Amino acid sequence: MNVGQWISQRAATDPNRPFLKDEDGGMKSFDNRQFNGRTNRTAHALLSFGVKKGDRVSVIMLNSSEFLEIFFACAKIGAILVPVNYRLAAPEIAYIINDATPKVVAYTADFAEKIASLKGETDAVSAWLRHSGESLPEDPDITSFVEAFPSHEPVPEQEVTADDPLLIMYTSGTTGDPRGAVLTHANIIFDSVHNLINFSLTKDFRSLVTAPLYHVGPLGASTTPVVYAGGSLVLKRFFNSSEIIKLIMRERINYMFTVPVMYQMMADAAEWETADFSHVHYFFSGAAPMPVPVIKRYQEEKGVRFAQGYGMTEALQISALALSDSITKAGSVGKENFHVMLRIVDDNDNDVATGRTGEIVIQGPNIFTGYWKKPAETAEAMRGGWFHTGDMARKDDDGFLFLEGRKKELIICSGINIYPAEVEKAIQSIMEVKESAAVGLPDARRGEVVAAFVSLKEPNTLTEQQLIERLTGKIADFKLPRKVFFVDDFPRNTQGKILKKELKRQLVAQ
Repeated sequence: MNVGQWISQRAATDPNRPFLKDEDGGMKSFDNRQFNGRTNRTAHALLSFGVKKGDRVSVIMLNSSEFLEIFFACAKIGAILVPVNYRLAAPEIAYIINDATPKVVAYTADFAEKIASLKGETDAVSAWLRHSGESLPEDPDITSFVEAFPSHEPVPEQEVTADDPLLIMYTSGTTGDPRGAVLTHANIIFDSVHNLINFSLTKDFRSLVTAPLYHVGPLGASTTPVVYAGGSLVLKRFFNSSEIIKLIMRERINYMFTVPVMYQMMADAAEWETADFSHVHYFFSGAAPMPVPVIKRYQEEKGVRFAQGYGMTEALQISALALSDSITKAGSVGKENFHVMLRIVDDNDNDVATGRTGEIVIQGPNIFTGYWKKPAETAEAMRGGWFHTGDMARKDDDGFLFLEGRKKELIICSGINIYPAEVEKAIQSIMEVKESAAVGLPDARRGEVVAAFVSLKEPNTLTEQQLIERLTGKIADFKLPRKVFFVDDFPRNTQGKILKKELKRQLVAQ
């Protein structure tokens, strides 16, 4: 079975069951049969442009029913979807489009200015489709355009199998250029299977999709596993936490994936005190470690537990922390998924002892097939038959995995390795601290020392000296920050993860 056939099967076996409600798209709602018909029309529309198996279709779109219709349409006909981060600058988007060479690009009209400049930078695209808005009227509006096509199942020229590529998801490259991670139908299927095994998803799940679907986290955590399980989706962009709390109650949402900072914002909202989350099965947190105080607050005040996991673009979900372990093993990302083989190795790819830190390497059916048109980088990442994640971690005596940061973020002080996560954990144990990030500060004598960026729950409640004194004895002296910068907030990516590269640039500029 390919991923597109999920939609066909749902329409055949449970046609009247709710599939999707698009809160930002005119409050549109579709059951399984209706969504399958819309997906089929989209598939026929793509075929009319000459799209065939292996061709790329790119989306530069806000979350919408049309985004998912294109995704599943590509899955049905064997095309490869290339979601693009619409927050990128026009030249960055142009690089991805020229690298992936999609035959069709669909875009949300909000980004018309970028699209207009992009059209002059690429000749790879044969058709542009506009979603909503009146900008660039020369491009057909996708919603009305596909209505002219039939709703019966498309028949691709070649069979679409689980081993065929479905997605190219672009991620940061070591040379500065983004790399396109090629994910297959089987990768998505096994990711969904892991979610069902770990967290018992069923057709009763109603998932709120708030984070942008161009990112593998929301697509692979809040969307595809729920579709696979037979549940329903509600699409709503995260504008403010009060609005999201009201929506969770109104729509009886019982599952949501987003990043820790968003959950913190919800807990700080005025609506938190009266919010009724009794219908919530659990919430899922990803992209960054979930602070223990936030986990406890949700559990103690609202009775809501957190599922947590570790994943990446090239491998989707790698590990998961069971709901029952969310407090006793707080700070861990759980254990490797059922079909994942995971080792922690040193620089020579030898296994390290329990409790020691090394790089995570993995094998399994969830792992991508390689980087698009980058054989050398693919070979380097897959050396020895194991995918090298670049993430540093350790396992405790019970086999639980604890992340220690990216290998390239390692701080080396006088030849001794310092893992940012252990410094950050110590800083965040201080009551006045809200969040922290540790990075390497160049030092003429020791190579690097620790610099800490810290946000406080209340301004001016700690000085640099007081913070360092509180840390003394909690971590080794060589791990203590030599400089502390108090900040109101941190530079973040679109998933809420702190951008340490930007913090290091700020250090250089000091």
